[in-house]
Amino acid sequence: MIQTLFNYLIILEFVVVALHDWIEIPGWTHGKQMMAVLGPGKMAIGTAVNCLIPGVAAGFAIYFWGRPKPGYVLNYWVIQNAFLAFGATTAWWIPYFRGTDEKTKQMYLKMYAGTKQILPPRGDNPRPNVLHLFFHVLFAANLILAVLLWFGVGR
Repeated sequence: MIQTLFNYLIILEFVVVALHDWIEIPGWTHGKQMMAVLGPGKMAIGTAVNCLIPGVAAGFAIYFWGRPKPGYVLNYWVIQNAFLAFGATTAWWIPYFRGTDEKTKQMYLKMYAGTKQILPPRGDNPRPNVLHLFFHVLFAANLILAVLLWFGVGR
């Protein structure tokens, strides 16, 4: 059960990492704003880089679905999800709680203007919008599930 849930969630993680900056869902994600700030080249490179590591993790989930997982796959899932959680922390939570430079504040303001917010403002610090909060919950759940699988729970 844990393995099946993890498989679905790790694939979902890959899909949302790949697509969320490119699509337009008013109030949730504004791909046009991202494109205006970053340009198509930086967006494509950023997406490719951001998808590489979760893509391998999702590929392992699909390839080894219903089969025993080698140790390197379990290790990869734990490291990959820890890396993603670290990335979310440095991209969103440190700027939210501790602040960031003015250039980054302005960039976030332009890219995420008009998206749904539930966290209280902390001065003029960037804050994760609701969509990113969902992503962070997904990343945390995948990290917890990967650690459980690594310890042999649910295999």
